[in-house]
Amino acid sequence: MIDNKTIEQARKTDIIAFFEKYSGFTFTHRSGTYRCRQHPSLAVDNNRLSWFWHSKGIGGYGVLDYLIKIENMPFRQAVEVVTGTAPTTALPQQGLVKSRPLVLPENAGIPLRLYDYLCCKRSIDNDIVSALIQEKKLYEDKRGNVVFVGFDEHGKARFASLRGTHGKFRMDCAGSDKRYGFNMACSSSERLYIFESALDAMSHASLENISTVDKNAWKRHSRLSLAGTSDAAIPFFLNKHTDVQELIFCLDNDPAGRDAASTMVKKYAEKGYNTRLELPVGKDFNIDLQTLVKQIQSEKRANYKCRELKFTNI
Repeated sequence: MIDNKTIEQARKTDIIAFFEKYSGFTFTHRSGTYRCRQHPSLAVDNNRLSWFWHSKGIGGYGVLDYLIKIENMPFRQAVEVVTGTAPTTALPQQGLVKSRPLVLPENAGIPLRLYDYLCCKRSIDNDIVSALIQEKKLYEDKRGNVVFVGFDEHGKARFASLRGTHGKFRMDCAGSDKRYGFNMACSSSERLYIFESALDAMSHASLENISTVDKNAWKRHSRLSLAGTSDAAIPFFLNKHTDVQELIFCLDNDPAGRDAASTMVKKYAEKGYNTRLELPVGKDFNIDLQTLVKQIQSEKRANYKCRELKFTNI
């Protein structure tokens, strides 16, 4: 017998977070609507509950409706899946929850485009990029995309996301499990910074390096990418890194990011962690990094011209 409280909990489950955690779906947010990158005709309203799959002509409210109407799942089974009480044999057969093997793109070998994109175009610290390449958390694929990789507790790649070095292409690789997000872990750190993207995690680390002469400053604390606004990757990281006591949520400075971060701050504070927000000045930390780097470069040029002028007047 499923009680009304459990049913109500299932009905109010954030459908975007559910999709990201179990299906690997990712979404863009525009004009009050979330659009699925993998299935562009699947749209979710700003309330993150109402949805409509235009190509199928089917819509509904919440995850339960989705599992019942799209996955053809019985009501009781749908509630069990959403609340995490379903047995493995009860999981849907259409690929929403069923685990799939991760498919990694082929490594290009020489990461020329990767360095150009991350270090030159995005202003990421060169030493940070090199260290992550050595740890196999970062590489360039045959098509020139940057690949960000997340590993499980056995060191096996379980998550990967792609970002094009030209244009706005980005996607998660087939079979990615968002519980194993890209991270920059420090085994002795009690503090964990949490971001929406790997690029922002690297940008935040680069900003820390700029603030001090110590080029290893970024290694003092851990950083984790959620690959979206779902917190699916946080429990795994915390279970593996039990020294962490403080969680700092650094999601994007937009409505979706602020809302998700505020929810997580409260959720993990209730679990006993010290939590706080650290929002970027701009939309994200890469924008903040690029702004600061341009400012530093501008000041250097101004100082050089000033010295050149003084030398000319001697």
